Amino acid sequence: MNPAARPPEVPRLRRPMSRAERRVTFWLKVLGLVAVAIYLLVGFLEFLGNVKATAILFVVALFFAYLIYPLVRRLNERLPLAWSILFVYVFIALVGALILQLLVPALANDVQGAVKTLPGLVRHYGEVLQDPNNRLVRWLPLDERLYLASLPGQLGAFLQTNALDTASKTLTVLLSTVSVLATLIVVPVLAAYMLLDAESIKENFLGLVPAKYRPKTEAIIADLDHVVGGFIRGQLIDGSILGAMLTVMLSIMHVPYALLIGVVSGALNFIPYAGAVIALVPAVLLAFAANGLTNALIVAVLIGVIHQIDGNFVAPRVLKENVGLSPFWIVISILVFSEMFGLIGTFLAVPTAAMIRVLREHLLPKAVTRSTAAPGTTRAPREQTRPPVATPRTG
Repeated sequence: MNPAARPPEVPRLRRPMSRAERRVTFWLKVLGLVAVAIYLLVGFLEFLGNVKATAILFVVALFFAYLIYPLVRRLNERLPLAWSILFVYVFIALVGALILQLLVPALANDVQGAVKTLPGLVRHYGEVLQDPNNRLVRWLPLDERLYLASLPGQLGAFLQTNALDTASKTLTVLLSTVSVLATLIVVPVLAAYMLLDAESIKENFLGLVPAKYRPKTEAIIADLDHVVGGFIRGQLIDGSILGAMLTVMLSIMHVPYALLIGVVSGALNFIPYAGAVIALVPAVLLAFAANGLTNALIVAVLIGVIHQIDGNFVAPRVLKENVGLSPFWIVISILVFSEMFGLIGTFLAVPTAAMIRVLREHLLPKAVTRSTAAPGTTRAPREQTRPPVATPRTG
């Protein structure tokens, strides 16, 4: 036997990790995944900022494709995909023309009336705040009353000074980004191509994924499609219902510019509490100026009731819990994204957080159990066998 020869080394058995070590390792993976996701998201948003016009068109077309997808899928069961898209476009054009014919003149009248009424409303509330005999403000110190009385005038002066400049800048941005006519033409065309080529894009993408990961990847794509599409369609329906309820209530209470307040409040309903504030403040001020204190108080109470109905009955049933996030995480995501990306961040916050939840559930399935899930969190129903776009009929 060669003395220089060493005996073969016996492989050492790895000590199994303790429960605490497994927990630390798990959360390190979670933090790493979140850090990578945030880094990629920031980089992607910076890239979109460099190609702003194209990005806006693409995002709007993607949202439009998600909105019309259910109708296209239904028609595609009997018709070829191209004909299904064409029939949906014709239907949307007819409905849109009818809505424009009914709403645009009334909205234009409300906007013109609001612009004319604003100076008088500012003077009215300035006089109310300066009146020492008014029971609503006489309990305030004199300095506070004078300061409050100056606020409406400052607001009016600011609007008069900056309205033209702001309007010109806004118009310049809109015209420099993309014209309205080009948007109306390009967005439907892009959306149609997205729907027509969705299956081939999906198959080509899955072809790049190793075979053993394809079922998991396809399930992730289906869940992401379910969450994003459900959020977009649900927000549109919920905002329309809320705006209609507010418009009807304000009209019954004889509040001026009820249609304008209802439409704006419903359109901004995707921002939590923004729709409520936008409806409450002008509606109460206008009701008080036009109809008195009692009417204003009733309007305030009814607005609160409508938002409670929307938040507790309408929104959960319309959205069908597609997002699957607890209220805590919804608020946190909105605060973080609004701080990082401004107004557009408030719109992207909830669907982005929901997509992160889907990725976490698929990539870290052990983390999502009944015992570890956040209180109030419900998982979105999955449709793993449903492709993002129905298989086109060609015959």
